[in-house]
Amino acid sequence: MSNQSPMVPFTRENINSCSCGGCPVQAKSKCAEDKMVSLDAALKVQPLQPKDIPLMYCATGKATCTDLDLHQKCQCPNCAVYQKYSLAKASFVAYYCRDGKAE
Repeated sequence: MSNQSPMVPFTRENINSCSCGGCPVQAKSKCAEDKMVSLDAALKVQPLQPKDIPLMYCATGKATCTDLDLHQKCQCPNCAVYQKYSLAKASFVAYYCRDGKAE
């Protein structure tokens, strides 16, 4: 059984539309920064490995990085992926990176 959300496919197209990379919650995360530097290589791996991609928490669940600043404002409602998949109608999750994937 997949650990990904049935609501949001974990695809390159969605990764390219994802706003997590510019989110204030991740802005000072050394872990997320290191993963973003390696993002091009991570996107070449088949199948994609969510643990190596600091994006798309609405599809894959909680972040593996533990140095996120959850006192910063989440920007998920402004994300193209959030809007495309009507996540405002999904089970409410305050921070996908903290709380898990959309269901």
